[in-house]
Amino acid sequence: MLLEDQLPRIKKLIREKLGPLPANALQNEVVMRTAFRRLYQALPRMIRLAVSEHGFVEFCMANRERLLNLGDVVADKISAAKTVNIKEVDPENGNNTESGQNKTQTTAEMLATAKRVFLPTYAPNLILTRSKGAKIWDREGQEYIDFGAGISVNSLGHQVPELLLALTEQAGKIWHTTNLYLTEPAIKLAENLVDATFADRVFFCNSGAEANEAAIKLARKSSSLIHPPEKREILTFEGSFHGRTLATVTATAQPKYQQGFEPLPEGFRYCPFNDFEAATEMIGAQTCAVMIEPIQGEGGVNPAQSGFLRHLRKLCDQHNALLIFDEIQSGMGRTGKLFGYQWEVEEDQLSSEGAAPNLIPDIVTMAKALGGGLPIGAMLCTEKVAQSFKPGDHGTTFGGNPIVTAVAGAAFRKINTPEMLSGVLQKGAIIRQHLETLNDELSLFETIRGRGMMLGAVLSKAWKNKAPTMVTACQENGVLILLAGPDVLRFLPPLNISEEELKSGLERVSKALKDFHHAELASAS
Repeated sequence: MLLEDQLPRIKKLIREKLGPLPANALQNEVVMRTAFRRLYQALPRMIRLAVSEHGFVEFCMANRERLLNLGDVVADKISAAKTVNIKEVDPENGNNTESGQNKTQTTAEMLATAKRVFLPTYAPNLILTRSKGAKIWDREGQEYIDFGAGISVNSLGHQVPELLLALTEQAGKIWHTTNLYLTEPAIKLAENLVDATFADRVFFCNSGAEANEAAIKLARKSSSLIHPPEKREILTFEGSFHGRTLATVTATAQPKYQQGFEPLPEGFRYCPFNDFEAATEMIGAQTCAVMIEPIQGEGGVNPAQSGFLRHLRKLCDQHNALLIFDEIQSGMGRTGKLFGYQWEVEEDQLSSEGAAPNLIPDIVTMAKALGGGLPIGAMLCTEKVAQSFKPGDHGTTFGGNPIVTAVAGAAFRKINTPEMLSGVLQKGAIIRQHLETLNDELSLFETIRGRGMMLGAVLSKAWKNKAPTMVTACQENGVLILLAGPDVLRFLPPLNISEEELKSGLERVSKALKDFHHAELASAS
């Protein structure tokens, strides 16, 4: 069969199945090949019997401009725009060429502009311009292996074909509606989350802080319907981090984040992390909810001790309080399970000879990796708790945005597989072993803690407060890592990073820390 004769039919299928595509997607070979492979599955059986998938995809790639009819696909004003400065990039070698205007500002000038126009909440020194997989390039063409993943946001790395396809397809359909109306991507993502978790209901928002705000409001509202006004206290834990809004920064039991923002909202109390006795004493008749990160992220990559989450569940049941797990950083497969709290469930199963686990939260909050790089938050809860809200009690303008939920759905489906989660454990073991071997030589770390690919290297007392300098040394050697306080190096690579890139990044870390160690000893002598 000559595919040339089927051009009209293929064009019609493209319009029906792919919709209009942005111009930049047409030049992205990975996206287009993925789209044409999906299109092949929609072909009539007669054509699929006569033509292989490979042959169909190659034909479509060779004839994409004819098939997609660029004049119809891209709005005239966009395709004809002469004001856009398009940069052609070879992401493998970091070279770039520019069409149109040349760069009018140096990197130093742009950094100075950023310092002048942005609120001084951060102090960055890099301008990143492009990315692929686990690699990022700055404006000067310097390559970095990304061991921070946007603080566990880009957990599938950068330019992921499935996410690019979801983004491109949805961008050609509808961008925003508000929650006065429904869209298919949000419904499908909510169903995916309900099917895969303890939850019966989902609320979408735009960030982790918003998800935690929703959880706090829901806990308080739930208590108000059945308990006296005295039962409104929410217990959180020292070292926690739940967000930067006024309520969530109050829930964050770290004074450094709260100073200067007083008076803080009332009704929060702080308990030492992993302290069984203190939790028993502090959870009582006044407690409406307990909020905890199964692994504290900003607090130093500090996991809950075995049995502590179950202990909190028992106390919450005893005192009619809700149990909230903040899985914003530890969720979405980061630890080798969909949620970090599920490790305790597994430990319980092993220790109780297969007895059914009952560590079920009332509320779980998600964000970061759920969007694959786009802003989203989600609060998951049981039916009983969900019924505390009625229309008008809470809301969001952008939450559940169809473009964002389309991409989030693709990210969720790619991450929540046995293959991905087992790979997280294998790669996490490689990171841990490499850091321990390095520590045998340099004695930098007191311990390596965390789970899966959420790991923290805690500095020994001799190197106290040196973590920022070490992070800078790693950056200078082409690898981006994170802090978790002044004494913890945090490692959050993309979950799907290749073993080759992982080992290459770890070698760069080793070189950076060895050079740092040598320089520090030399200066001390």
